[in-house]
Amino acid sequence: MDRREKIHNELLNWDNTVRKRKITLSNPVFIKGLALAPLALAATTVKNSFILSVMVILLLTPTRIITSLITRHMSVPLKTFFYPLVSALVFGVAYYGMYKVMGTWALSVGLYLPVLVVDPLIVKNFEKTRKESFLYSIINGLRNTGGFVVACMLLGAIREVLAFGTFAGIQIMAVSLLPMAQHSFGGFLIIGLMSAAWNVGVKAYKDKLEKEAAAYESGVK
Repeated sequence: MDRREKIHNELLNWDNTVRKRKITLSNPVFIKGLALAPLALAATTVKNSFILSVMVILLLTPTRIITSLITRHMSVPLKTFFYPLVSALVFGVAYYGMYKVMGTWALSVGLYLPVLVVDPLIVKNFEKTRKESFLYSIINGLRNTGGFVVACMLLGAIREVLAFGTFAGIQIMAVSLLPMAQHSFGGFLIIGLMSAAWNVGVKAYKDKLEKEAAAYESGVK
């Protein structure tokens, strides 16, 4: 497929293009605004962001797979109860596994790790009335997981550098540029700024595609 055809297909099926690119065009954090509370409160360093990311990796896709298989004939009100239940059970297994592998390091995020159990990032799929295939639940779960991990690690790195002058625990600056970045209100502020920049980037990308498509149509390229 050449560049012209690729651009045409992306613009023609823009909604589908956005839905597939969870890391960039429809990032669950910066575009959809999911998991804001645990990120603003706990993703203050690379270490904490890594722990949050590992939990989401172990929690999101398995929860989605299990619920897609069991809730096919459930009503939405019943799904509302069942999704958090499955999420809690998967969390228990994942949390135990993390503790066995990481030791007390896995506990350093505190109560903000269990908050993920009921976060919309994990359980919002219950509101959909259409049936989700087993394969789609895996693919979409992995896409959302990837988008969250990128956002989480990026946020944690930026906040650690600004608040502590360190990166992954290594001192890189002698001063703290923005001490409030370690607090929740600083976290929400930085997420807001990053979300705004991310949305500008998505719009710029689409504008670029439209300009290229127009140039091809006019015969410039």
